[in-house]
Amino acid sequence: MVAALRPGGWLLVEDADTELQPLACLDEIGPAQRRANRLRRAVRELMTRRGADLRYGRTLPRALRAAGLVDVTAAGCFPVGGVACDRLETATVRMVRGELLAAGLANDVEIDAHLAAVDAGELDLTLAPLISAWGRRPG
Repeated sequence: MVAALRPGGWLLVEDADTELQPLACLDEIGPAQRRANRLRRAVRELMTRRGADLRYGRTLPRALRAAGLVDVTAAGCFPVGGVACDRLETATVRMVRGELLAAGLANDVEIDAHLAAVDAGELDLTLAPLISAWGRRPG
């Protein structure tokens, strides 16, 4: 991507860093929130087993500098609550449900209860921090 930039051109790269904030619910006040956090840990375990680097987001500034970019800067943010968090949580859990079951990391009852809690709006879900890093090609 850096080679495709014109001199002076900017590159923005974004990725999550689930190690920075691994919880689904920051405020673990009851069984639904504890279950959500257990399932988030299970999903993270699946990602680790697949070889995902859960800390990759934080490496982006270094990677951009190593690629020869200058004026490298980064920022991170994560939402707490809202429709986007709920939709992504539901989609993620549904997508990996079979793998969670096969790996013994969750069971149908807790997955169904979690999805019902999300649908009912009972959880203030959050996402892993999104790290945005950008830099400029010299010249």
